[in-house]
Amino acid sequence: MLKYITSGWTLLKFVRVGLGLLILFSGIEAGSAGNIFLGSLFTLLAVVSPGTCCVGGSCYSAPAADPKNAKQDTELIEYEELASK
Repeated sequence: MLKYITSGWTLLKFVRVGLGLLILFSGIEAGSAGNIFLGSLFTLLAVVSPGTCCVGGSCYSAPAADPKNAKQDTELIEYEELASK
């Protein structure tokens, strides 16, 4: 679990953790239970989330096929002009 938490840190993840900590510490200073709860929740979600995208590898895109080796499955369509009125 520690390896999971310590990997995948990007700039956006640092910003999310920083904002969560800001809400948490402002809630502690003000003595507001709601802000403490929200700050804890946002910080926890930012730390344990795998990233902003690519949850479960869903952002993976396969390399594009080489057009030289691509098999052409379409047939040639011929069009003819129709006479106009």
